[in-house]
Amino acid sequence: MEKELKEESQISASRRPFQYAALALIILDFLYEAYMTFAEYRFSVLGWGYGFLFLALWFWRCGFQYTCTLTDRAFTVVMYGLGMERRFSVPLADMESFSNLYKKKFFRRTKVSMYIYRYSSLDDRPVRILVYRHGKDLRGLLFKCSDAMIDELCRRYPDRFIDLEG
Repeated sequence: MEKELKEESQISASRRPFQYAALALIILDFLYEAYMTFAEYRFSVLGWGYGFLFLALWFWRCGFQYTCTLTDRAFTVVMYGLGMERRFSVPLADMESFSNLYKKKFFRRTKVSMYIYRYSSLDDRPVRILVYRHGKDLRGLLFKCSDAMIDELCRRYPDRFIDLEG
């Protein structure tokens, strides 16, 4: 029985200023829309809609953390934040391949029909991909993890590894 490997997503110090700058711009947009609505009496559905859309997008990209867990049977990514928790698991028996780097040009030419994004934009590690079979379709799980977790997957499944960095 293999040992369980577990990793939390990281928040990069170099990406933190972008997180706050984006939030500041969204707040400025809300202040502008509030001024235009209440002082100038010009309500803009599109302006308010964009503000809420960008705020939701900001929460989706920056408000959640992820935990990747590799066991002897499955690779699981748990998304948590804002009082929610969502679990996504891929049985390793269904895994077709995995790579240490996701390259859009390479994987868009394959028969992967759907991509599941499970990573934080604040994590500065590279995006990895795990391709698995779901019924008759191939799907790709995009996630961020350390080289140690990829090395452990390589040790267990060397024939399924696609090296796109070298």
